[in-house]
Amino acid sequence: MGKTGWIAIGFLSVSSILLPAATKSTFCAEQPGKLSPVRIGIVSRSTLDMPFYVARERNFFREEGLDAEIILIKANLAVQALLGGSIDFGTATGTAVSAIVNGADVRVVLAMSDAPSFDLIVQPSITSIQQLRGKKIGVAGIGGLTEILARQILIANHVPPEQVTFLPLGASDVTYASLKAGVIEATLLQIPQTFMAQDEGFRKIASGGDVYRIIQGGLAVAKATVTERPELVTKTIRATLRAVRQIKNDKKYALEFMKGPYLDLGKERERFTERAYDAAMRGYLLSGLVDEKLQREMIASAAQRVKATPPTPERVFDFSFARKVSASLQ
Repeated sequence: MGKTGWIAIGFLSVSSILLPAATKSTFCAEQPGKLSPVRIGIVSRSTLDMPFYVARERNFFREEGLDAEIILIKANLAVQALLGGSIDFGTATGTAVSAIVNGADVRVVLAMSDAPSFDLIVQPSITSIQQLRGKKIGVAGIGGLTEILARQILIANHVPPEQVTFLPLGASDVTYASLKAGVIEATLLQIPQTFMAQDEGFRKIASGGDVYRIIQGGLAVAKATVTERPELVTKTIRATLRAVRQIKNDKKYALEFMKGPYLDLGKERERFTERAYDAAMRGYLLSGLVDEKLQREMIASAAQRVKATPPTPERVFDFSFARKVSASLQ
């Protein structure tokens, strides 16, 4: 699908599928002056998106003059939401890269992690990846990060991806429920579902980070926003990177925050909180950017999937904002 195709679907009514991810913190003090609204579409309430909640609770967005609304949205709808104007930023960066390679006028401007936190979790009866032949693997969406990781794990273990069935099911809580119900034999789960699943007897047989390096989380934005509202991009990135540093430098605060209502750590969050924090800290990028080698690898992989000519990194990524902000926060 070319650029015009992506723009066309961008006019679809996305508002009907956007859900408020959480109510705004009651602890946010009112700041003088008018705040500019910014809508951030996240794909899960995981530690990967925790910095956005922290930035809102600690008033980092307000200190940038922004009134942040955090919205839960399916990964496969994030790009059309960006192009249609329903959100200003989206965290489905893997999906965004595929869409850009396919013609969408979007840019990835911030990377949250370059080490995928997803594990391949299977039914207890499955003991090897080879046993997944002919089985169903639940993924968030076709072309999204979980499908990419599943394919890479299969390839690394000499199992042709066409020998399994990929079922697009949405967010990890849905795929996990499908795994428990026996609808699928395997799925990619991240924190905290990966801990819950293993504690409940499901088997971890591979980690995405062991076979593939890719940007996970961060921010994607329409190119028009980069051009017409660069100050919004800078302010949003600065508030987010300040939150990443807050989480890293104040473990006590972060652990207490993680026990609150914003993240989806389940009913037994006390049992998973410290494990989730330690895993998140291994993945966060304080700089918010990745090297050109990884950029080109992601582009080549996406181009192969959609059978398109690989564009230049400048057509897909714009880390100039993150680079300047990161330098100013040192």
